[in-house]
Amino acid sequence: MNNLGIYFIIIGIIVLSVFIIFILLRRMTKSLTNVVEQISNMAKYHFKRPLVASGGYETEQIANAFNDMLRELQEYVDLVVETEQKQRKAELKALQHQINPHFLYNTLTSVKFMVQQGDKEKAADTIFALITLLQNALGHINETITVEQELTIIRKYVLINQARYGERIKVHYFVSPECLPYQMPKLVLQPFIENAFFHAFNKKKEGFIQVMAAVKDEKLVFEIVDNGDGMDLEKVSLSSRYHGKRQLFHGIGVRNVHERIQLLYGKDYGVEMTSKVGTGTVVHVILPLLPNESSKKSTNF
Repeated sequence: MNNLGIYFIIIGIIVLSVFIIFILLRRMTKSLTNVVEQISNMAKYHFKRPLVASGGYETEQIANAFNDMLRELQEYVDLVVETEQKQRKAELKALQHQINPHFLYNTLTSVKFMVQQGDKEKAADTIFALITLLQNALGHINETITVEQELTIIRKYVLINQARYGERIKVHYFVSPECLPYQMPKLVLQPFIENAFFHAFNKKKEGFIQVMAAVKDEKLVFEIVDNGDGMDLEKVSLSSRYHGKRQLFHGIGVRNVHERIQLLYGKDYGVEMTSKVGTGTVVHVILPLLPNESSKKSTNF
């Protein structure tokens, strides 16, 4: 074999080697690219879905290590969520039972005054309203009630406050009848009625509160509107407004209700608030439609 033949053989071996290396690198690069794409998509859509490795040994090792880390991370996230849920439930249960003694004392004092004035019918209505509130407060925090029941409780709460302070603050209800049978969590609307009564009319001495409910875009939507003093939401903590001495439930404020709703039903639901100083405040509470087949429409609002 002459030198020219040896030269072509060497060239052939080099070309074959380069081709084989190119194929191997391309295969490895393709598999790594596939893993990277899966990780990118996972961050957006499939956080719980493990990587599927196809390719060489190294790629499989990377995918297996990432999946192990993903499992440990998911276990940690689940533990954190479970802990937060337990903490939230315990906090709400504790808050629910912290009935303000000032509220009870003032209500019973008002009842005593009504009896002394001979207005026994009004005194009896106030006592009945107080019993209804106490029954609602002492029930289980995870219970759901119908919209009709929630509005009945709000009416009782309003009755007590108007019996104590007069009717300088009018309350109007605009509720679609189709809303009444749907289920909702307890202690969702009442904190906003409390806030309107005790904080919205410090400068203005009279006004109105409107409670509206409707089904909109397959959601249960409540709106609590007052024409009171209003506030600058950027300067006021969402939770600090709900620690007044005259409240029935300490600390169950906007943030608490909002987080509770999102914890139960997800990020599509919750509380939205807008307010303007001197004009008033609007609160939107958005809940899912939770049907209750056994409920009957027995009350007109």
